[in-house]
Amino acid sequence: MKKLLVLLLGLFMSGSIFAAELDSVLTVKNSPFFKDLLNKKDPIQPLRSPKFGFINPQHKDLKRRTFQIFTLQQRLYLHFNGSGLLYQLDNPNDSILTFKRIDDTENYNYNLEAFLFTHGNEIYNIGGYGYWRTSGTLRKYNNKDFEWDAEPVDQEIHMPYADQLGTFGQLAWFNTHTQHLYIPYQRIINEGVKTNKEDEQYEKKVYRLDLKTKTWKKLGKTHPDYFELLQNTKWVLPTDSGQLICFNHKVYQINFEENTIKENDDPSLMQSLERINYDHVAYYHNQTIYYLNGKTQQYDSVKVRSASFEKSDFKVWKKSNTGTILGIAPIFIILAAAAARKREAKKKRAEVLESAQQQKPIGAAVKIKFNQTERQLLRLLLDKSKQNETTNITEINYALGIKDKNIGLQKKVRSDVMNSINEKFNFLQEDDTDLICNLRSQEDKRYFEYFIDKSNIELLEIMLKEGDD
Repeated sequence: MKKLLVLLLGLFMSGSIFAAELDSVLTVKNSPFFKDLLNKKDPIQPLRSPKFGFINPQHKDLKRRTFQIFTLQQRLYLHFNGSGLLYQLDNPNDSILTFKRIDDTENYNYNLEAFLFTHGNEIYNIGGYGYWRTSGTLRKYNNKDFEWDAEPVDQEIHMPYADQLGTFGQLAWFNTHTQHLYIPYQRIINEGVKTNKEDEQYEKKVYRLDLKTKTWKKLGKTHPDYFELLQNTKWVLPTDSGQLICFNHKVYQINFEENTIKENDDPSLMQSLERINYDHVAYYHNQTIYYLNGKTQQYDSVKVRSASFEKSDFKVWKKSNTGTILGIAPIFIILAAAAARKREAKKKRAEVLESAQQQKPIGAAVKIKFNQTERQLLRLLLDKSKQNETTNITEINYALGIKDKNIGLQKKVRSDVMNSINEKFNFLQEDDTDLICNLRSQEDKRYFEYFIDKSNIELLEIMLKEGDD
């Protein structure tokens, strides 16, 4: 916390001596990285600058600032952190790229570490630190006046910070399709108010801003595992759906719109991503990360396939209990309906079992059409579960005939087959009940082992027998 404040305060004090000699033109060597960036039809949201600056301003205060680069309408822009300084690329086809300043901003250091994003033809930033406190102000660049205008929102929500994050430390995320801006928590700094505990500066709740209506909505409490992940990782990169995060020998895929977190424990992928360090400028586009080394000018990319990720056991946020008292009657109705569905499901299961024991024809509902691959996996899980044993992924890979395939394909096939089985079983149960359950391996917590719950063993035997007839 102290490091952040010293840095921000230093930048604030240094900005007080900005003068008219601020760079009006900036240059950088062209490369395939910039050519590919400009050829992308989709707008690329702002990228954080590398620690090693390949753009070299002449003004001494700008030399110490990070910057963001982004595309809009297939034009390339550059913006300096903590200011309204905005530059546009003038000559995209030359060997030396020239960025010319297009704003007339006079105020500086009022929005250090603000979150910069774009939508349509507009450029926005929100929040940031300045004048000894953070704010939740939303600003939009005015193309006519060449300055930034405040856009009124319904409440002041502060942007998140994490001190240890560097080049890829933007924790907020904007969805250009839904026009939703998400933040995983608030970090409130007010140097004019004494605080006793550091924790009091955090509000661990996930919020969503609707850019159309300029209104914020509280979605729920930040999941503690996700909050811990953000506080301890040093590698975060925005994606098409949220974030990629490297932590504790895994890569996590955060999806804000779906409130899901998936994980990939492939060590080669994690190592490849962590090598994209503070010397690089990088962005994600269509399951690929493109990155440029600011020191060596080496340009490369790495594939990050969404299909290679599996669901983790935690989410972005947990639903808030606000309004429980006011909505107690509807909740009781919902709970009662859910209980009734469970009783009906149990009754149906009892009827099926009774019919089987009396050798009567079993109803059509139980005749689920598992395909041959699904049946092969279910027989393996059933046999082991009847012996009170779990089934590991090696055994499952062998049963599915994928033991010699690559890890990514194995994960996809396992996930597809088990999801299909559980969906078919849920249709019978009329309730959200999985036939195939899992738990963490006692030998290696990174992996899951699978089993059939005891309450479903007898029913599964009947299902498989019916399919054999």
